[in-house]
Amino acid sequence: MFCEASRCDEAVELYERAVDKVGHDPLIHFNHAIALEDLHRFDDAVAAYRRVLAIDGTFADAHYNLGLLLERQGDRRGALRHFNAYRRCAAADGS
Repeated sequence: MFCEASRCDEAVELYERAVDKVGHDPLIHFNHAIALEDLHRFDDAVAAYRRVLAIDGTFADAHYNLGLLLERQGDRRGALRHFNAYRRCAAADGS
């Protein structure tokens, strides 16, 4: 809601506090990554998506978003790896 109200900096701050308290929840890291992207903090977003996947390697949307960021950064091989993982996870999930 903060990002939708153009207050992404507050969202990032909130998610960072949540990560400190509930660091094992991949959804917290995922939402943190999205807020970081909205602030154009792409390297930090990549790191946050990697934390999501370290907790849950089957988090399809994290693979997809990470693939997009890596592609934007010129890492075509990394992007392809995550797009393929996204397809596998989405197929296994029935999406």
